[in-house]
Amino acid sequence: MAQEAISLDDSEAGFTLVEVLVALALFSLLAVLLFDNVKFGMQAWRSGSARAESFQRELASQDVLRRLIGNLYPMMLGENAAQRRVDFSGQADRLEFLGDAPLVSGGAGRYRFKLFAERQRDRVDLVLQAHHELAARQEAERTLLVSDIGRVEFNYAAKAIDASWSTMWQDQTDIPGLIKVRVVMRPGDGRNWPDLLIAPRVRADVGCVYNALTMRCRGR
Repeated sequence: MAQEAISLDDSEAGFTLVEVLVALALFSLLAVLLFDNVKFGMQAWRSGSARAESFQRELASQDVLRRLIGNLYPMMLGENAAQRRVDFSGQADRLEFLGDAPLVSGGAGRYRFKLFAERQRDRVDLVLQAHHELAARQEAERTLLVSDIGRVEFNYAAKAIDASWSTMWQDQTDIPGLIKVRVVMRPGDGRNWPDLLIAPRVRADVGCVYNALTMRCRGR
């Protein structure tokens, strides 16, 4: 009877301490592996979302530049025919022009736009400033188009075909036939902006009735 009791006790024995420790070690290893996989997946998701958001912002900024520059208005200034010049100022790192009002403002009238590279301590941003044409003292609205870039370059050509580029366009009797906007990223930056080649659609200030006193078109 004693032997049968011993045999019964042996058959109902639980896990040994070594087996429990091995199981705990394996469970800990699996938990660590699972946590690393989840962490990697979250990081990949966040990185992908950030890239997608950045890409969408870049596309939106490029679309803004195409529409604003493409719809610029060549208003004529000057006291007489000999001194008349187009209201357009283009330099290598900035561009100022008159264009259609943004849709957010109701689309009424025209706005003065200024695109320029704003240099801060350790970064350069492409900024857009805008204010209503007839509100010279109005504080300009600022919009950050592209942040933390290397530099921005504006180039101008008289003709859209066989373009001969220049970094300056001021005091001219006509607007450029083609404007190139180049955004150069800093070394190591993964963003890649294509050169934007934009041809203004309106070539003449056809609605202008010149006022020699104000040196503007009447009613503007």
